[in-house]
Amino acid sequence: MRGPPAPERLRLIFLAAVTSASLVLIPWIGYLAASLPDRHVAGQWKAAWVGFDIVLVTCLAGTAWCAWRRRQLLVPAAIITATLLICDAWFDVLLDWGTRDMWWSLATAGVGELPLAALLLWVAVRLLRLIQRIRWRELGHDGDLPALWRITLMELLHSDRS
Repeated sequence: MRGPPAPERLRLIFLAAVTSASLVLIPWIGYLAASLPDRHVAGQWKAAWVGFDIVLVTCLAGTAWCAWRRRQLLVPAAIITATLLICDAWFDVLLDWGTRDMWWSLATAGVGELPLAALLLWVAVRLLRLIQRIRWRELGHDGDLPALWRITLMELLHSDRS
């Protein structure tokens, strides 16, 4: 008796991993909320922030390169870079809250990081929709393309005419 085909097996392993991780994280968040101190001195504060900004600038440059070269990798690069910008804004504002630097962090988040993240996500979604629309037509579908969150990968991979 054979199990599911390899792609389905990988899908099941992936689903088990991400579902388990999200379930394990729930009590972990509760534990952290109850046990972490309000203040903590970090030993590698400068290395953490400089390292994060190096990763961020590398992702920004990679995203720009993908856009200039019109590479399909622009979609994941834009999503990853947007995520890093949102994280950067979150931690800048949160860690500066109540200090003299709070207004600077709010300004850079509100004028720089978050609008750029929104632009990157908007571009990624627009490109995904364009790719989906092209494939939808290739498969011979005449109707409107379903909403992004409703269309399955399998609908774009297989043709009913095959």
